[in-house]
Amino acid sequence: MISIGNNGEEIISTNYWESDVAKRGFCYLSGNAGHWRLLIPKSFPEAVSEFRKVREASIEPSIAIKGHIDVIAEDGSSSPYCISLSRQMIDRSLVRKRCRLLVYSEGELVTDIPLRVQV
Repeated sequence: MISIGNNGEEIISTNYWESDVAKRGFCYLSGNAGHWRLLIPKSFPEAVSEFRKVREASIEPSIAIKGHIDVIAEDGSSSPYCISLSRQMIDRSLVRKRCRLLVYSEGELVTDIPLRVQV
């Protein structure tokens, strides 16, 4: 089970980085204080790079995998980078709204960008 210590929307501690799911390359989406945090394992450097480049992200039902959601790095192109997540990799229910997405990799905050949740 993934545990996360919070300070508002910020993550101050988590066992995710040492977890089997992180070691297998799975991302994790956690909500707190009205915002979302995307945890990207070190085995996924292209995801970190893509989310660093953009000024906005969105969460939508996946168009590729039924029952999953896509976290999309909105770059203005017709084929933006996205990460598909199963509902088991999300720690709470998604609600349609605008908020912030904090992207973490190996415990470090990579970026903090506006987010549209459209589920």
